[in-house]
Amino acid sequence: MNDIARTSPLPRDPVAALVATVPTDGFGAALLAHIRSQAEIANFGAFLVPDLRNPQPVLSVWSGQMSDYWFNVNARRITSHDALRRDFVDRIRRAPPGGLVIDRWRPPADDPRAPIYARDRVIERVSVASRTGRGGFVSFFLRGDQSGWLTEDELERLRKVLPLAHELIGLRHRLVGSAGATATGLRDRTVDPFTALSPREAEVCDHAVRGVSVAGTALALGVSENSVRTLRKRAWRKLGVGSATQLASLVLSDRG
Repeated sequence: MNDIARTSPLPRDPVAALVATVPTDGFGAALLAHIRSQAEIANFGAFLVPDLRNPQPVLSVWSGQMSDYWFNVNARRITSHDALRRDFVDRIRRAPPGGLVIDRWRPPADDPRAPIYARDRVIERVSVASRTGRGGFVSFFLRGDQSGWLTEDELERLRKVLPLAHELIGLRHRLVGSAGATATGLRDRTVDPFTALSPREAEVCDHAVRGVSVAGTALALGVSENSVRTLRKRAWRKLGVGSATQLASLVLSDRG
């Protein structure tokens, strides 16, 4: 009798399944679904601050009921406000080395975010902040007013799941590259094939290596999403890569 090799998928618990989505386009939706298993959250978003000395928060990952358009409009308003940029920095700096700061917040009437929350029917927010090198991450988890205020039980469940959520957001950035390795730097040092890139194409590549989405890149650079897609397509073709992950591998392999 012939032996027959049988294959079957590896057993995967919900957390392992979530981790498997980290480098994929479905990460945001998968992460939000995992969080919603503990408490109803309408939307979540995460901002990267590459350097606390020159804070320029960039909207990186988000998902939820709010459209991409309104996520970007809201992010543009928030990151253009000096006091709110300082709030990002303060949250990150309060995080202990290797630790997190988790807090719950409801917008007072005089806060510049109050009209945004009211328009989008958001009633409160739970945020997580951590430090990473010279910068850090802040992730926001927004409760819709149709769900009512978070109960203490829901808040306790969120406190157990949000550290993992925040860590996976950071992992997504680490998997696709680091802020220390940039296409711009390689272009400036005349390292092939990066010399073929225009300055703008290299800049778009830098955002891709950091894990910033097309929409987040458009917001950071002040251009349309279609322009970012066109610049990415040109850069990918010149570099001979087909994805941000392949780009990051090329940048990292040539970094030295």
